Amino acid sequence: MKPVVEKIGLQKSKSSFNFFKLEVNHFKPFWHYHPELELTFITKGRGTRFVGNSILPFEENDLVLLGSNLPHNYTSIHQSTENGQEAIVIQFSANIFSAYKECELLHVLYKEAERGIHFINPDKKTLQLLYDFETMFKTEQLAVLLQLLHRLYIDANRKYLSSASFHHQIANANTQKKVKSITCYILGNLDKKLTVREMAERTNMVEQSFCRWFKKAVGHSFVTFLNSSRIEQACMYLSTTDKNIQAIAFDCGFESVSHFNRTFKKLKGKSPREFRT
Repeated sequence: MKPVVEKIGLQKSKSSFNFFKLEVNHFKPFWHYHPELELTFITKGRGTRFVGNSILPFEENDLVLLGSNLPHNYTSIHQSTENGQEAIVIQFSANIFSAYKECELLHVLYKEAERGIHFINPDKKTLQLLYDFETMFKTEQLAVLLQLLHRLYIDANRKYLSSASFHHQIANANTQKKVKSITCYILGNLDKKLTVREMAERTNMVEQSFCRWFKKAVGHSFVTFLNSSRIEQACMYLSTTDKNIQAIAFDCGFESVSHFNRTFKKLKGKSPREFRT
């Protein structure tokens, strides 16, 4: 995807890394990327995680390492955010430990992170270091960051997120703005009827040109992106609410239950009823 460039500004700051704890009512759609790598740890909440051309759910204890300039976005399911959403984020340059020969092996991890790495079941020590990070002095945080990266390097229980064929081309400001606008609109209106014609009009393109542009920019066709996003939203409803399947289908923007069932089974390999049970 060609979303907004986030300027973290480590070069101008007095820190060699950027740490913050995010506490919000819900994660709003915000497609962006930055030269720095990013370690994101979800401590509270659930929703859909977009990394490159990957569209998958996230929940508590979700730990992902994002490579340099890899587009990403975390979006909450609004109906399940009454208790808020929380995340721990550490952003750093790939050169942060480059002065040390012993750290050269970490560049293997950084290279793999260009696709995004989901660490499936991080061990208790890794999670505790992340939870305690906020309370540490800066020098201790730096040492713990190195320890965290080493622990992730040797953690084999991982999954790549974006496909190997996905290639993000850094775009000019106008293109970035257009992609951010249209994807945020889609993700914010999944419950509504969204058509190629409407999207083309919003981007001042003819329909055929819009479809080509969207596929190249996002890594998915418009229909695939829309259906995948809706199905991930439906999975959250199936997991967290008692709504009947017909209501969920309509709440996620499907015009018929049969279409919803077919699309769900195609993407998830099972029916909505099987998923819920």
